Amino acid sequence: MSIKCMMIVMVRGDSKERMVVAARRLFRERGYHGTSLSDVVSESAAPRGSLYFNFPGGKEELATEVALLHASDAIANVNRAAGATATAAELIEAFMRRFRDDVVAKDFREGCAVAPIVLDAASSSTQLGDVVRRTFADVVGVLAARLADKGVPESSARALAVNAVTTMEGALVLSRALRTTEPFDVAIVELARSVDAALAPPTDRQGPTR
Repeated sequence: MSIKCMMIVMVRGDSKERMVVAARRLFRERGYHGTSLSDVVSESAAPRGSLYFNFPGGKEELATEVALLHASDAIANVNRAAGATATAAELIEAFMRRFRDDVVAKDFREGCAVAPIVLDAASSSTQLGDVVRRTFADVVGVLAARLADKGVPESSARALAVNAVTTMEGALVLSRALRTTEPFDVAIVELARSVDAALAPPTDRQGPTR
């Protein structure tokens, strides 16, 4: 491959990455339907012609890449939090705190990138429906595995992971609406209690013998 061809491939690859990152940010702020392809081109400062070269499937293919990037980042966040914490409760707190701090840093303007895809497009697109299901399933699965690594019984780990991801999504919406971290702060306390309950030894339900 000539040097010129290599440079073209590198530029196209870079523009693809920039467009995915730009689309993710715009989805988080404006939603799926509220974001046009021209918005993505403008936000990413990518050549207009590179849009359909990189995403011949159009907006649906771009949304697929956004969901995959979101899943990758969320899973990396879980694994980093697991490596930096000693207990399951600390892991849950670190997982939630990352989203809480991010929404504050973005002045309560940006939420989840995948939720708008679910609400606006997943029901009418088999491809997007499959991708967003895998996205959330993978995040829940990894969080459940890391909780189990920290001593939570497997029978409880998945339920706690589902609860944490569900609560995080709801807290993002409510925090943006109220412009306060209170939903996250309350959720962290309640989720920690759920972890403590899962780790508590089973009680003797038979009572004392006579």
